[in-house]
Amino acid sequence: MGKRIFREWHYFKLSITSFDQDIDNDHIIDQMTWRQWSNGALKRSYGIFGEGVEYSFLHVDDKIAYVRVNYADKDIFASSISTYISTEDLIGAPLTVTILQESSSLKLLEITEHDRIWLKRAVEEEEDDSKCT
Repeated sequence: MGKRIFREWHYFKLSITSFDQDIDNDHIIDQMTWRQWSNGALKRSYGIFGEGVEYSFLHVDDKIAYVRVNYADKDIFASSISTYISTEDLIGAPLTVTILQESSSLKLLEITEHDRIWLKRAVEEEEDDSKCT
């Protein structure tokens, strides 16, 4: 029998867009807006169980976010964000999110050149965490 690999995290690269192009171009989406949107999606799709999904933002760059989700909750997270359209409450127009990429390895995420610094730090933290367990 082969060695079994335990995965604690699953990673997503997400893109957020508005249905109103003018608002989409004028607003910068900060981490708080991303978090409110994600919490709304999880709560709408799975109620109290959705609120219990463990996730964190590794990096937010306006309309692109990199998120790590507990591996056991990756399917719940993916289905929630794929089917949810927010109300106009967050920025004045409904928002929707697209999954650009998902991976079970942080190192496999597609990033731009200016993302290398935070990615390197995140990989180092992940390696340190795995040494402690």
